[in-house]
Amino acid sequence: MPRLKKAADKKARTRSHRRTVGLRSSSNFVDPVKELLMVRISGEIEERQWTQVQAAKILGVSQPRISNLMRGLTDNFTLDTLVQWMGVLGLKLKIDTESGAGQKSMSAWLDDSENAIPYYTRLLSFNPADAESHWKRAYAYHQRGQYDLAVGDYARAMELDASLQYLRINRAQSFICLGQFGAAFLDCDQLIAQSKDASFLSWSYITRASAHQAQGNFDAALDEYAKAIESNPTSASPYFQRGCLHQQLKKWKRAREDFSKVIEIEPENISAQQHLQQVSKQRGDKTDDE
Repeated sequence: MPRLKKAADKKARTRSHRRTVGLRSSSNFVDPVKELLMVRISGEIEERQWTQVQAAKILGVSQPRISNLMRGLTDNFTLDTLVQWMGVLGLKLKIDTESGAGQKSMSAWLDDSENAIPYYTRLLSFNPADAESHWKRAYAYHQRGQYDLAVGDYARAMELDASLQYLRINRAQSFICLGQFGAAFLDCDQLIAQSKDASFLSWSYITRASAHQAQGNFDAALDEYAKAIESNPTSASPYFQRGCLHQQLKKWKRAREDFSKVIEIEPENISAQQHLQQVSKQRGDKTDDE
């Protein structure tokens, strides 16, 4: 199954009207770092069961400042202030200088963190109409296997912001995990009918292919991958996904061709290189059973 949100997340991260936590206006790593510090500090306040008034007294600020902290308003804080508060609370601050501090890696950290769901839930308690927090929480729900909750949050995000219709790809993948294949096909078909974006069209067909694979309809899946490639021939994703299916079906030659194409498009794609090596070992002196 394709990695969730690959196309949708890329689109969302580059939108010109970023609206909420951490991604609103930052073109560097400052806001994402502030966001993570705020997650840590606000989580500590909740863990200690302090009221906002108590936390304000301990940190030497006004209660509205704590309210802004809990709401994730990064623009209202400086790094210096947040680092100072970390010290007051006795929290350790570790900076990883090897993995980088780019916005993508910081956001990915929050996506994978166990704090993601309570963090976005807290933001939504202050602003229930925050579409971005809904889809980010939906992603976190999906990652943790809570697919029904993911479906609900994706639906709410699209209701609040009609420009987020590409999230149908994400919701379709949650439907697949729930075994609701009809709903998954419907989401993909609606996006195909609405969108002219090559990336979204390709990922819609890839997701349809995943639904067919989950039901054992491999020929239908291969047809969908062909449509995905036709929609966006310069994307490595459909070739990679189809290559994995060819490998599963022991169609060694076609698997090699697909993984080789991935490497042609993305020379540094380690996964494709590994699969190509696996296919060579698995194939040996055998001929394709086609």
